[in-house]
Amino acid sequence: MKKYLKILGVVGLVLCVALSFSSPAFSKTMRLRIATAGIGGTWYPLGGGIAKIITKYIPDAEATAYPSGASVENIRSVSKKRADFALVMPDAAFYAYHGSGMFKGKKKGDIRGVCSTYPIDIEVIVAADSPIKKFEDIKGHSIACGAPGSGIELMTRRLLKVHNMSYDDVKENFLSVSESMQAFKDKTVDVIITSIGTPSSAIMDLVTKRKIRILDISDEALKKINGILPVYFRHIIPAGTYKGIGKDCKTFAWMGFFITYASMDNKLVYNILNAVFSHKKELNAIHAKFKMITLKTATNGISIPLHPGAKKFYKDKGILK
Repeated sequence: MKKYLKILGVVGLVLCVALSFSSPAFSKTMRLRIATAGIGGTWYPLGGGIAKIITKYIPDAEATAYPSGASVENIRSVSKKRADFALVMPDAAFYAYHGSGMFKGKKKGDIRGVCSTYPIDIEVIVAADSPIKKFEDIKGHSIACGAPGSGIELMTRRLLKVHNMSYDDVKENFLSVSESMQAFKDKTVDVIITSIGTPSSAIMDLVTKRKIRILDISDEALKKINGILPVYFRHIIPAGTYKGIGKDCKTFAWMGFFITYASMDNKLVYNILNAVFSHKKELNAIHAKFKMITLKTATNGISIPLHPGAKKFYKDKGILK
């Protein structure tokens, strides 16, 4: 009996040791989380593409991208280390880093820039037969203004402000990209204000259900917006980009970029950037927009300090001095 108990004790000890070394605390695999945006835009597939490259080419690392409420939520998640990398708008990141704007009194000085992406257009969408011909005409109408606290919602408020309006002048609906598209299809909103990579699968799907127009944004409005934060530039959505859009649409754009937290391992950030740009063709195959991500423009529009690992990578590549 004693011999039997001794054998059981040895077996139990072996099992405990084996289980302890297979637990996350002893696992060599680093699991990284990438926060993106709603599934209807281009950030979600971009995050997924980056995650695949990390998992495939970075030893002992696995990455997963997940949809989120975008910029503001992403900044909070990275700051609290609930996400390791995230995509953000330059204005939201700027305000967070400096503790101003919607982050007044809630400074997130531990976020750092990693890599810029491609131009993201601001699009104000109305029905083709809508009486709304210019931005000022949205007064009194029902608008989809972005998810609560998102970068799109921030831009909506800014657009209203430079046109001498506020939420008091419209019927605001705080909806994500996919929710906005569905509400427009259902005719429960008259206007969608969104910010999304062009061409967007969400808008391509939308135009199969309803004919649309994209409103022009005036030079004066753009000038006023850049007076608040100079990170935007004139951009044209070419005629024919979406079904039924027969003329160039005069809008403006910004460069989204990846962030991480300051304490993220320098070598890991360096290796991730090296893997992404060494295997860029795999990313390009996911979406035509991703071809616009280049080493030459990888630091453009980043409104906060670069992470040391990213800075070293760009210096080694001759992008930074």
